[in-house]
Amino acid sequence: LIDGNSLTYRAFFALPSDMATSSGQVTNAVFGFVSMLTNVLKDQEPDGVLVAFDRPEPRAASSVAAVAKMSSASQPASST
Repeated sequence: LIDGNSLTYRAFFALPSDMATSSGQVTNAVFGFVSMLTNVLKDQEPDGVLVAFDRPEPRAASSVAAVAKMSSASQPASST
């Protein structure tokens, strides 16, 4: 199982940003991602691979955490 967002982020900042197509589209993250994935597959020879990416919209857990944080802030401080 590979965290696609983490690997892409790492590839983007690890390689120079002047890697681009003739139209100017930066390709360093794509090149780095494929390069690192290829190396892992070659070195580890896994039976299978799953690459997961985060969805762009906020997760339900984020809104639940925000509500919990707001409700805990409104609680009176306990005296001990």
